[in-house]
Amino acid sequence: MTTDILYSFRRCPYAIRARWALLICEIRLEIREIDLKNKPQEFINISTTKTVPILLKKNNEVIEESLDIIFWALSESEKNNIKNFYIPSNKEEKIFEIISENDNSFKYHLDRFKYSARFEASEEEFHFLEAAKFIKKWNKILTNSRWLIGDTPSIADWCIWPFVRQFKIACESKKKISYFEEPIKKWLEYFEKHQNFKKLMYKYNPWEPSIKKDYFPFN
Repeated sequence: MTTDILYSFRRCPYAIRARWALLICEIRLEIREIDLKNKPQEFINISTTKTVPILLKKNNEVIEESLDIIFWALSESEKNNIKNFYIPSNKEEKIFEIISENDNSFKYHLDRFKYSARFEASEEEFHFLEAAKFIKKWNKILTNSRWLIGDTPSIADWCIWPFVRQFKIACESKKKISYFEEPIKKWLEYFEKHQNFKKLMYKYNPWEPSIKKDYFPFN
């Protein structure tokens, strides 16, 4: 194998944040878009979780967690001091605390709001209100700062914005309005209007072993 391979799914927020890190770290690799309803056997064989994203390194080592893929991208990047910039040692504890809050509590309520038909439809409003509490909490932070942790962007911003975006999309589809205040709206728009967003969300065809390789970024 001559290049690293990312198994991904375009709309998955975990995959989005992994791809965002790869873009910022200027790492190019082969990408394989996975149809989650028809997972290729090769993907199943290398994955214990059977979820995306998964990074298959050139040496056949497998990295299965999006956060670990971000760490890998930072360590592989040739950009000077990039890891210390996005994970400053004096803010490391706060960064991982807010990421954990997102990945556990916020994601729990987000899923049960967005996919209420799969869980308890009668509890949709409850989970919406619980998820909105985190939006309000982060909005309060962003009232006094452009970023979630300190005055510069960090991996906390990378890791959380795809989930906030997913919540926003879910709210729009369910006719929930006036839930975003200006600071968090502007923060999210930074990513959605970023010059890298088109590359990030480029639509690849589902991967099959027989088709031509795709690369990320696409150009």
